[in-house]
Amino acid sequence: MERRKEADKTKGGKWFNLPATEMTEEKLRDLEIIQMRSILNPKQFYKKNDLKVVPKYFQVGTVVDSHADFYHDRVPKKDRKKNLVDELMANADFQRYNKRKYAEIIQTKPGTRIASKTKKRK
Repeated sequence: MERRKEADKTKGGKWFNLPATEMTEEKLRDLEIIQMRSILNPKQFYKKNDLKVVPKYFQVGTVVDSHADFYHDRVPKKDRKKNLVDELMANADFQRYNKRKYAEIIQTKPGTRIASKTKKRK
């Protein structure tokens, strides 16, 4: 029993004893965004997402900039964000695309019953 409990804490020796990650709201949101990445960029092809549930074992890392790419291939400190959700919300192209898609969806859907009642009263 004790060995089984210890084995559940890590992925195993073949995975270099990858520990089970503690789930927070930020990590959960980031994983959801990664699962919905084909919606975020419809022109980019992504393989079908085979994860129906949130994985138990995963790691999150940060990209370390190279000193050689200081002037042309780095993200300035003021543009760096804490997580993926904040990066997407700060991206102007993403905001523009979402607003346009939302407007298209609203136009294609017919008016609701409540809206039609208020128009008749006027």
